[in-house]
Amino acid sequence: MKPIYRWIYIFLGTLFLVLGIIGVFLPLLPTTPFLLLTSFFYTRGSERINKWFRSTTFYHEYVKGFRKGELTKKQKIKIIITCYICLAISAVLVDHPFTRIILGCIAVAQAISMFIIKTKRENPEITIKK
Repeated sequence: MKPIYRWIYIFLGTLFLVLGIIGVFLPLLPTTPFLLLTSFFYTRGSERINKWFRSTTFYHEYVKGFRKGELTKKQKIKIIITCYICLAISAVLVDHPFTRIILGCIAVAQAISMFIIKTKRENPEITIKK
């Protein structure tokens, strides 16, 4: 890979990481999609930076479940509430009916995606064999 592409991937990964971190504090800015993009670009840009990112709390809290295809019930509820608040605000502020239909379709698709992704137990029970 050409060095210029590596630097572009690293730059984009860092940009999305910053946006993801800002999204932790601003509820209207989505954190998880930005951190998923960070993982995507760091994977292509630098093995060392990618290892570092995968060791962070942000990766384990927001990205790891998506990559494995399973989220806790708490994570799903948080995602649904944040998404629906943003969609509702958008639907109220926009006065165009076609846009509201598109927002409704996004809401349905988001709900379906939460049913497709497996729900992981937060504290799995430990069974003891006798």
